[in-house]
Amino acid sequence: MSSAITVDILVQAAVMIILCLGFTITYMMEKFPNFGHTAIATVGTLIAFALVRIWGYNPYSTWLVSTTACGFLAVGLYLFVVRPIKTNGANIITLTFVFFAIAMVVGSIVNVFSYWFLYTLGSSTEGFWLTPFDFTWQGYPGVFVVTLPLCVVLVIALYLFFTKVRFGIAVRAAAENEPLAAILGVNTSIIHIFSWFLTGALAGLAGAIIPLWRYTGLGYTDTFLIQVMAGSVLGGLQNIAGAVIGGFLVTIIEKKLTILMIQFYGIWVANWGALIPSLFIVAVIMIEPEGIMGIFDNPHHTIRTLKSGLFRLRHLFSMTAHSA
Repeated sequence: MSSAITVDILVQAAVMIILCLGFTITYMMEKFPNFGHTAIATVGTLIAFALVRIWGYNPYSTWLVSTTACGFLAVGLYLFVVRPIKTNGANIITLTFVFFAIAMVVGSIVNVFSYWFLYTLGSSTEGFWLTPFDFTWQGYPGVFVVTLPLCVVLVIALYLFFTKVRFGIAVRAAAENEPLAAILGVNTSIIHIFSWFLTGALAGLAGAIIPLWRYTGLGYTDTFLIQVMAGSVLGGLQNIAGAVIGGFLVTIIEKKLTILMIQFYGIWVANWGALIPSLFIVAVIMIEPEGIMGIFDNPHHTIRTLKSGLFRLRHLFSMTAHSA
């Protein structure tokens, strides 16, 4: 049982890190929370489910298809929704509500697909479940064996891309100060298109992984959105590293707290586990609006100032002891 719980936690942490990376990149580039991010992941789930259940593909062969399709879907949303709205001078609040509406539209499309699948093939899809099509390795599910190394490779690749590759550095420059980057010769239009493809691809990849890991009900998009927002806010919305840290921590804390509450108060507490990410969002914003990475980015932060003071005090005591 302990091993099964650990596997579940680690797979969820990997999925959350992938989703938080995409959510954070969109926020860094466009300066608004993309409430449609997990809806794009739902499209990735639908693609993977349809390819496996209808056409008989191996579930892992669907990951590239979902990733590519969702990347182009996100680019389409930027070209035909985001850019026209920004060109007309609308503010980020307008974009936030527009993508909230897009998430609702995607939810309706999921319901339509579910009904079509039931009517055509006679199989209910109130949720999507591909675990029976997975493989096992030494008692561990394939999604665990594949997803964790994949997540690590993605994080390392993105780190190297944004710090070592010239185009990646240009993306960071445009995210921090787009007018200045444009003056320096950066093609910001290409940067925006690339960033949307990247975030959509990450969402599509996560969406293709999810049905191999857990049963996904029709309303799971909203639940994941809250968790992704909590992870991104916890780590810091202006930092890629924050997405990794926040996605991991919000999963670990949510799961561990839920398990502890079940042990003390009973199984009924599990119904309230989804509240934990929401409480994190409130608590983090109240204590540190910039998230965990904001502590490291701000040299005048209270915690860093206290740590620096303690270090100087220890150094002073050390010098005094040597003098004596």
